[in-house]
Amino acid sequence: MIFDTDKNLRYYAGFNPAFEAIAKFIEENDMKSMECGGYDVAEGIKVSIAEYEPATGGDYECHRDYHDLQYAICGEEAIDVLPIEFAKDSTGYKPDIEFFTSQTAAATRVALTEGTFVFLAPQDTHKPCIKMGTEKIKKAVFKIKI
Repeated sequence: MIFDTDKNLRYYAGFNPAFEAIAKFIEENDMKSMECGGYDVAEGIKVSIAEYEPATGGDYECHRDYHDLQYAICGEEAIDVLPIEFAKDSTGYKPDIEFFTSQTAAATRVALTEGTFVFLAPQDTHKPCIKMGTEKIKKAVFKIKI
């Protein structure tokens, strides 16, 4: 897991070149006025933009074929992150997603607020959509093909 602000996205390009493409996409688009939906960012990178009111989250999830980079355009939510070793009771793997209904250790809670992002690798199970305040969040979820 990496948690940081959008101003630092390019610092991680040596780790994964997708960070450069995502930084460029954010800089070249008015994310606040973009319509909700899916967009191609670059080869192997797609983004889904959604606006909603966070609630209690759901089950933990993880992905095998993609890294997630979740970016708060405006608003806020919490995301609980847990190493996959501590996620239990899988509901079964479906194409690129697996859910877990319980855990054996405490999770790390990340406050995703405007201009911040969290990068999640396959071993990072995560529970997004947890309400922090009273406002909605507009969020971009970048899917980076592994």
